[in-house]
Formats: sequence, C-alpha cells, structure tokens
Amino acid sequence: MVGVLDLVPEQPLVGLYMRYRREVLGITQEEAARRMYISVSLYRKLENGERAMSAERLEDWCAAMDAPLWLLEKMISLAMPKVSRLAIGAWPPQLRQEDLDHLEALPFPAYFHSFPELDVLGANAAARAAFPWLIPASPDADRPVNLIEQFLTVPAVREIVVNWETVVRRVLFTLRVMSPGVVAPERLAQIVDTCRANADFDRLWFSGMSEELFNDSLVLVRHPVTGDRMAFTIRSYNPFHPQNCDYQLFTLTPRAPGTPTVDPVAIG
Repeated sequence: MVGVLDLVPEQPLVGLYMRYRREVLGITQEEAARRMYISVSLYRKLENGERAMSAERLEDWCAAMDAPLWLLEKMISLAMPKVSRLAIGAWPPQLRQEDLDHLEALPFPAYFHSFPELDVLGANAAARAAFPWLIPASPDADRPVNLIEQFLTVPAVREIVVNWETVVRRVLFTLRVMSPGVVAPERLAQIVDTCRANADFDRLWFSGMSEELFNDSLVLVRHPVTGDRMAFTIRSYNPFHPQNCDYQLFTLTPRAPGTPTVDPVAIG
C-alpha cells in the first residue's frame, strides 16, 4: 500500500531548478535526458523531484546543461545540504572586531551582507558617506536594512544610481532564484511585500536575465553635486580564510574608462 510520504517528492526544489535551466536553454526533457545519457523516464523523475539527485548525477547534469557557477552552487546546496552552506548571515549580526577593522581598512565603499537576501550587516566609513540609505540598522532593531528593499523604496536611489533598473533586475533575479530552500519563507515574504510598494516590482521581478548581464560588474552613480557619472566595479566575495565569517563582502571600486560592459545604459 502506498503511504502519504511516498507521494511527496524527495527533492522538489532540485527539480524546479532543473526545469528552470532546461527552459532557459529551450530544450525538451528528451533532449536533456539524451545529454545526460539517461532514460527519459529517469530524467522526468529527477525533474519531478521523485528521485534523489546523487553527486555523480548532479555532476553529469551540470556538464550536460552547461550550468553557470551560481546554479551549480545552488544545486549542490539543495541536493547535498550537509556538505554545503549557501545561506550565510544572521540578524543581529555577529561581527568580530577584526572583521570590522578589515572592513574599515578598505578605501572604497564596502559592506558585509547576507546572501542571497542582501541584508546589510556592516558598512565602512566610505560606504556610509556615499550611500546613507544603506547604513546598517542598530543591532537591537526588529529587522536589518535590506539592500533590495532600499533600492525599490527609497526614491533617491533611483536618482543617483544611473543603471538602477539593471542593478534591481539583477538583485531581484538573485533573490527569486536563490532564496527557495535557503532563506526563511517569512523573511523572503517580508522583503517581497515591502518591495511591492514600487509600481515596477512585478515587471522587474518576473523579467528575464541573461548570463552576460547577470555577470556585468558595472554600477553607474551620479555625483550628487556635479551630476557627473562615476563608474564603479562591483565584487562580492565569500571568505576562504578564515572560514568562520558568516557573511559576504561586497565592494565598489572605481572603474577604468573604456572597461567593456553589456549594460545598455552605459552604452547609451
């Protein structure tokens, strides 16, 4: 007799991302199965979450589907949660003095934030001066300042960040595709509900994102006094050493003129 638990998919989120990647590539389940050298029946069970994804089969899937690094990390976090920790960051933050000293030593705007929800956990002096709407909340506040919420709800951000729409599409795409199974559902709902105050939210939330534009590192900022455009390169880093830093480092550095970009705002 089939029990209730037998009807529950083993890895529904793994299957969700399998389907997402397949549809991005525009291929059928039959073609995906052929690329993985497995039967269509087995592929369908994997995509439906009815069969567990082994490490070896995950490797085959990533190679067959030419999965980008972010998707590989996401799949590992879902298929093998005991050996992966994609969700980082907490509130209130447990920032050590050595980490704060490291952050302050950086000459350009830099932050510690959680990923993928992008709660702002720490900011150096350069960041606090340049972008006051991203100053971290007090540790005794009910909730942290969130980069995504601020970009969607603070009017000044849209005036200062020239390629605002590109940046917002990128962070919303990250939140939408990386959060399931990683971010607490109530926290995700809180961020989304706040962002819905922006009339453009639904359009931006469901807009597509090419890998080229997702990986574009350009942020254009308008000088608040002169109005001149200032180009910055963004980078996010996970610590390799020490490995007990539960947050990601985000930096902005001046970008050399003529540095290639695929951002249409910069080209225009």
